[in-house]
Amino acid sequence: MAYTLSYSKAILVLIFISDKIRRGETDYISTKIMSELLNIPRPTLSVILSNLMRAGILQTKEGANGGVRMAKTEENITLLDILTAIESEKPLFQTDIELNVSGNRPDNAKRVVGEKLKAAEATLKEELRRTTLRDILNSM
Repeated sequence: MAYTLSYSKAILVLIFISDKIRRGETDYISTKIMSELLNIPRPTLSVILSNLMRAGILQTKEGANGGVRMAKTEENITLLDILTAIESEKPLFQTDIELNVSGNRPDNAKRVVGEKLKAAEATLKEELRRTTLRDILNSM
């Protein structure tokens, strides 16, 4: 599989931020605190946050009371939005296979495998599109 662990970590980061805001604890969350509490190395967290900011999901504020906060509401962020922010349009399955054999059967095998894996990924993405950050927070 091609998706990275950063995707799962990004979901947890957003849950952490949203939950703190929901409970009225803070508006901006310190990246240092997030790194420590979520056990995500600061360089990894920095990449995750950069990708989420570039996607318009988070925003930052500099200074003593700075940090990151949500740029969108939790009902307007789907798991597919997060996936796209972290993984771009990278496919889940790698299907470019170079075979040392040719002919109808090997060509058809590659085609069918590619079609099935693309269909599975489309099903996964549709499920991720239907699930919002709010859905997860309400299930906790």
